[in-house]
Amino acid sequence: MKGSKRRRRRLALGFGLAQLIAALVLAGPSAVSAGTTVNLDQWATLDHAWQNGNLNGNNSRYPEGGIVPFRLALEGLSPGAHEIRLEYDFTAGGHKAYDFLATWNATNAGGAICLPSGGAISSMCPSLPSPSTYPFPTDYFVTDGLSVLSAQVYAGMPRRLTLWGGSVTSISAPVHSGSASGNSSVEIRVSFTTTGSAVLLAWGGHLAQSSIWDTQAGGAADGASLVSGAPWHVRTRGLDGSGAKNQDRSIQPSAIVGELPPGGPGVPTFPPVLPPALPPAPPPLQGLTPPNTSIEAPGAVAEPLSISTVVLGTVIGLSFALALTRPTRRRR
Repeated sequence: MKGSKRRRRRLALGFGLAQLIAALVLAGPSAVSAGTTVNLDQWATLDHAWQNGNLNGNNSRYPEGGIVPFRLALEGLSPGAHEIRLEYDFTAGGHKAYDFLATWNATNAGGAICLPSGGAISSMCPSLPSPSTYPFPTDYFVTDGLSVLSAQVYAGMPRRLTLWGGSVTSISAPVHSGSASGNSSVEIRVSFTTTGSAVLLAWGGHLAQSSIWDTQAGGAADGASLVSGAPWHVRTRGLDGSGAKNQDRSIQPSAIVGELPPGGPGVPTFPPVLPPALPPAPPPLQGLTPPNTSIEAPGAVAEPLSISTVVLGTVIGLSFALALTRPTRRRR
């Protein structure tokens, strides 16, 4: 009787140890620890700085077709494979908001990835390693008679995710949820590897343009400037399956002014690069007489030509020219 109880205890203890070992193996080196931090910034154009909060008309001005830059600093990671979900609001109140993701510095914040503002300041700054980039998958979602692909082609913006401190291994196809006639969102999954404890990611949110939504399908303008009231958001979710490391940043409708043409502007830099100064005027060449003056004896003052002198010279010159061109008579 006692032997059977001991055997049951040993079996129970062995089963518990097996469960613990299995959990540790499944978690592996990529498990999110309590010391892992996730911090998301977005670029405020009027402040020329990263903002760890929300954008509005007091700190930013963005046109439809502009790219809102985001940077995400991950610290305290274990070396190995990781995954994070990026989510953005496709529509807000039935109007197009962020219609796709693009390269982070396509229209703003060029050269400012390590600017010490906001909260997502990577421990790798200011000397970042070489970046890894990966193309965002094409979005074939169709609404109101137009596809997101058509908006991507119309905008003509570069569309790549940038990562420092590791390598992007894959990005899933965009998944839409919710009704585009109300509030809807898009999610992608980014898989990456890191050799150290820090990773910095950067991307941009493209502000939907009224010149394509929904006018290219014969409808009314429906770009980001038409959103009213509540803001729309970009979120990070589920780092390695954890629900406690999420971030959320929004932009208010008051920050949207005007619209970019198709193709957008060139990539700017930060700080702004000023045009080079004009070279100094060359010194006057020696030995040449300035125009409209005559050679005079030393100490003499050149007299301006009078009107009568000019007229007389013109008449004499014209008469001489006519004499040279007068046809001659043939002798018979």
